[in-house]
Amino acid sequence: MAREILDIDGVPVGHEVFPESAEELAQLMKEAHGAGACMIPIGAGTQLKFGNPPRAADLAVHTARLQGVVEYEPANLTVSARAGTPLRHLQEILRAENQFLPLDPPHAGRATLGGIVACASSGPIRFRYGTVRDMLIGIRVVHADGTPTKSGGKLVKNVSGYDMCKLYAGSLGTLGITTELTFRVHPVPRATATLSFGFPSPETAFAATQALIHADLAPDALEALNQDAFVSLQGDARGAPWVLLLRLSETEEAVRWQVDRARKLAAASQGEDLCVLEAAKSETFWQRAAGLREVPPGEDVLVLKCPALCQTAVETERRLRDLGSRLGARTLVFCHAGTWILYGRYEFASGSCDAARLRQGIADLRQECIASGGHVIVESAPAGVKRGLDTWGYEGSALELMRRIKAQFDPAGLLNPGRFVGGI
Repeated sequence: MAREILDIDGVPVGHEVFPESAEELAQLMKEAHGAGACMIPIGAGTQLKFGNPPRAADLAVHTARLQGVVEYEPANLTVSARAGTPLRHLQEILRAENQFLPLDPPHAGRATLGGIVACASSGPIRFRYGTVRDMLIGIRVVHADGTPTKSGGKLVKNVSGYDMCKLYAGSLGTLGITTELTFRVHPVPRATATLSFGFPSPETAFAATQALIHADLAPDALEALNQDAFVSLQGDARGAPWVLLLRLSETEEAVRWQVDRARKLAAASQGEDLCVLEAAKSETFWQRAAGLREVPPGEDVLVLKCPALCQTAVETERRLRDLGSRLGARTLVFCHAGTWILYGRYEFASGSCDAARLRQGIADLRQECIASGGHVIVESAPAGVKRGLDTWGYEGSALELMRRIKAQFDPAGLLNPGRFVGGI
């Protein structure tokens, strides 16, 4: 049976390679560079819908065989692993020492460390622990011409030289292909609980968020979801139009105190106490919450990421909802409350997605959000929608600097060409 040809947003890949070592990867990239072949780095392939369609895809470079922990020092809270290592496998090793890497990206069961870093992928618990940029302390990379380099080290307090790790994190594989990563890890909290509160409107849910942020609490995550989004996770919102989720992790005594405090604050903000989930159920629930941005292959789903200002979050939510009404889509709106990153997930009935209408709707929404200090990024879109659409929509002052960096690291423009901000 013939193998199906891999394509990236409709652009077919010419050839695929699966190097089994950093040295083999470097040699393959050196040969591809000499031939002028455009290279597409791929980990587990969970984020292939992210970014613009590539200008060309001569060679897909898979890192899935670059797996395994290189060095783990529990006493120093650091771990080094190869880029193709699934996050799930690393977490299993860390759990044996009662530690974990506080990352909860979409597709956490399959996503690889290299892919997570390349996409700067994160989830709800970024509220407490930060993003992958905050945990990455060392990196080994092979550049487009096959030259291997390294940056950072294996010490948490590593302050010498430039922090190149932050440059590679989120660069979408346009500066090099990662072979090894070093992270600082954290102890597993002794106790965890999740609370959910129902609210009559996004205004009251966001107001309660502000009250909780400014209280004497230390939540891992604060998430606000409309009814459709919450029902897709839990199955029953008990009629609440909006739900605010709060995850708390500390010692058992500290968690109990924070649960009582959060309940009082939510009640004072018109919040209805829905339920409390203990540790085991809480972990499963938050895995599903992080997966709200996942899109199964072949489904007509649009996912928009909308960073906003706290004072414009309610208006941004309304705009996301209005777009869904105009497009005739089932609309899930959810928000990393506290960091004020809103998401709109639009699910279309089979054959009902009009690509041209969708592109115009995104353009209108983007214009409105930018005018109020926010932005719109297309994380995933149905087939054909990205043609003629810039998924990033960024034209800020940093764009020229990013282009100059790209020109230094990959002057021939062979790594993930055109997929990043500004067509980099």
